[in-house]
Amino acid sequence: MEYKELKVNLPKSLSDEFYVLLDELQCAGYYEILFDGEAPKEENQGLIRDNTNIRIYLQSDELEKELKIRIFLKIHANGSSFVESRLIETRDYEEAYKEYYKPFPIGKNLWVIPTWEKEEPKTLDLYKNSGVPIFINPGVAFGTGHHETTKLILEYLDELYFDKKIVIESACDIGTGSGILSIGLAKLGVKRIFALDIDPNAVKAAWSNWLENDFPKSIQFRVEESGIENPNLVDRTYDLAIANITFAVLSQNIHHLASVNTKRFIFSGIVSDKKNQFVDLLNTYIPGTLNHSKEWNEWWILDWSKKVTG
Repeated sequence: MEYKELKVNLPKSLSDEFYVLLDELQCAGYYEILFDGEAPKEENQGLIRDNTNIRIYLQSDELEKELKIRIFLKIHANGSSFVESRLIETRDYEEAYKEYYKPFPIGKNLWVIPTWEKEEPKTLDLYKNSGVPIFINPGVAFGTGHHETTKLILEYLDELYFDKKIVIESACDIGTGSGILSIGLAKLGVKRIFALDIDPNAVKAAWSNWLENDFPKSIQFRVEESGIENPNLVDRTYDLAIANITFAVLSQNIHHLASVNTKRFIFSGIVSDKKNQFVDLLNTYIPGTLNHSKEWNEWWILDWSKKVTG
């Protein structure tokens, strides 16, 4: 089977809006090529790179989707973006990201390990003493662990568990992607996890990645193809809800988020120029307290507790 791969370079400031478009188009998959923060900077580069590279995969006959992508770039980034395409075989599509994906640490204790390297002696040496491994084959589901939003959440969960000794018994993972955050939650002591995603490929990836990791039999994991209106988010109680989703999706679903049966949220996927607007939305629809916030490369994590009523 053939796929069409689009190699897109566009201003990083547009990536949030661009991801919304890709989600709406229901592409076969996409991923961002992210660079190590210690890598040499480009000439005249500021704190973050001005542009980012994204690989997008479409069915070979999905010409209308490709056209919509090109129109978006023409309207929003004319002269500051480029796109090129090529036809690839299924094997190339599945293997493309592996060139860029190697084991790396997050926080003080976590190691994200590609599943195809889990038995490598050098890999085992990385975490055998005190590290906690998260084995992931992201494919093209969002959640390699490289993105700032994913790192912010895992780093914070690591801190809550190991440094602050906070016990979380149950959690829901809204927009699970590759399942990396659900796996991280389980590795950090959460016993019951419910995950969901609107992308069926993400649901398959999350379950497959879960099976690549070892857990005690007492840990329960369930993943469903669903939006935020899922009744399981309302009918069951959770100590924590995690949502690593763009501001556009969060704001459009704020009423559903307000109905999630939890007293505590961890949000990420919020860019700097939307952070105050999102906090205002939370105060309006989910009144409460901001326990923690942190910025990295203009992305934010917010730890939000609902106001106790009654």
